Amino acid sequence: MGKVSTHWFGLFSALVIFSYCSQYSPEASSESTLVLQSLLNYSANPSSACKSSMQEAEDCLKTSQDLSGSGELEISGLFSGGSAKNYESYCSQVLAQDQMSGLNSKTQECIFNCNEAYWSKVGSENDCSEEGSDLLISNSGVETLGCVRNCKELYSPEPEL
Repeated sequence: MGKVSTHWFGLFSALVIFSYCSQYSPEASSESTLVLQSLLNYSANPSSACKSSMQEAEDCLKTSQDLSGSGELEISGLFSGGSAKNYESYCSQVLAQDQMSGLNSKTQECIFNCNEAYWSKVGSENDCSEEGSDLLISNSGVETLGCVRNCKELYSPEPEL
């Protein structure tokens, strides 16, 4: 008798779930599907993300003790070792480097988003004006390491060993 009642309970549960799910209109289902597809298939823009992260870095560094008042020319030159005169040029150089060019665009964008988040956090905590640029820049590499690893795990086609 126990097996029969379990069988009927299972069928009844399946019927309830089916009727509950069928109450939703196809429009709502297709909207949800479109939203999910857009999230999964969005087009990454690493160049734009790079420029945004550099602008966030500039906002912080231009208030630092040793780079007070610096702008795009100085900041892009600092990050590029003097070879870039603007963020467009700097970002092109970074994206062309072997370490970055071997990554897909979503991973690249994610890495720049990590950098932008670091600079935003440091700026919101008012640490920019209290520190020198050398310390702020070297801390960016340390502070974003975990985030960058997450980017690689999330968007890399093959897991790293």
